[in-house]
Amino acid sequence: MAPVFADPQAHRARQAGRSRAAWADNLKVVLVIGVIVAHVTIAWTGVGNWVFTEGPVREPLFSLLVLASAGSLFGLAVFFMLAGMFTPQSLERKGLRRFLIDRTLRLAVPMLFFIVVLAPFVEWADPERAGWDRGFAAYTVEVVWWSWPVPPSWGPTWFLAVLLLFSVVYALVRQLVPRRPAATPLRRRYLVAAAATVALVSWFVRFEIPVGDEVGRLALGQAPAWVTGFALGVVGAERGWFDPIEPAIAGWARRVGMTAIVGAALVIGVAGVLDADLDAFAGNDTWQSLVLAVIEGVLVVSMPLWLVDVFRWRFDHQGRLAREASRAAFAAFVVHQIVLVGLVLASHAVRLPPEAEWLAVSVLGVLVSFGAGALLTRIPAVGRFV
Repeated sequence: MAPVFADPQAHRARQAGRSRAAWADNLKVVLVIGVIVAHVTIAWTGVGNWVFTEGPVREPLFSLLVLASAGSLFGLAVFFMLAGMFTPQSLERKGLRRFLIDRTLRLAVPMLFFIVVLAPFVEWADPERAGWDRGFAAYTVEVVWWSWPVPPSWGPTWFLAVLLLFSVVYALVRQLVPRRPAATPLRRRYLVAAAATVALVSWFVRFEIPVGDEVGRLALGQAPAWVTGFALGVVGAERGWFDPIEPAIAGWARRVGMTAIVGAALVIGVAGVLDADLDAFAGNDTWQSLVLAVIEGVLVVSMPLWLVDVFRWRFDHQGRLAREASRAAFAAFVVHQIVLVGLVLASHAVRLPPEAEWLAVSVLGVLVSFGAGALLTRIPAVGRFV
């Protein structure tokens, strides 16, 4: 008898109809690990915006990490697409009222926990606080909690706020325009059109809000990718695009995505060799920013599809450790910033090469964040929300 994974099409067909599968939880774990390591990498490369900026790692690790940062061009789109994929079924099963209540509790409560309990300590450790002389309590109230019209300091849980907004908008739209039951096949031209839209809208948005700049504590220069990821998830779920993903589409997404990653690496590498102004890629009506926006548009519509297909085909099983990690992933995401702040501060007391510091904080950041997440999920009053 042939192995169960020997026929990709047969295996994919067997996965159709599952409301939630091991592949999705495994992908969620990988994404959260990626977020944790990405924040550590920002600290030790200076490429991006995070709480700390440490002494940079040296070559060749620096260049490798900068090239790996190309994942940030599509990583959030994967998060939003994965969330969007399970939203239509949840709305249909629960109905509007229960869906909105459950989604609000699931997303808003962890966000408020971060803002009220964790954010004051994260922001107090931020070097940008230098010069404040009125004490921790005043700083917490006036800067962390109340900074109108800027939202409170929500750290990584901005994602939860945006996801809640997308969920509410989707639910209300579906009340006004009910979904049609007929399934329609996914065409490459849809993806090409979506990629072009992301590229152009991102380029125009970045005339005013370059990559890395924030408006209301949100990096709105990448908002087109968020919207596209979520829309791709909900539309694909409604129209049966993922049940399963057609092999031809999955192969196309893999080839296009890999080409775009190579393109991003070449652009970043050449810019580094020529000592070019990297800020030109961030926005402000430059041809470099258009190049980056085009690469991002391609990645946003190809890599999420390819990753979903790979995980459904290769990683749709779990052992005990994987189950525990997937259960703890959401809580790990919520608490990882305070964990990393503590580890970075601890690294200041130990004299190590920056490469060793980056590696130690990355590994410990993942282990401690997931460990703390596992503990939190075992507290009945907390576990229902994470």
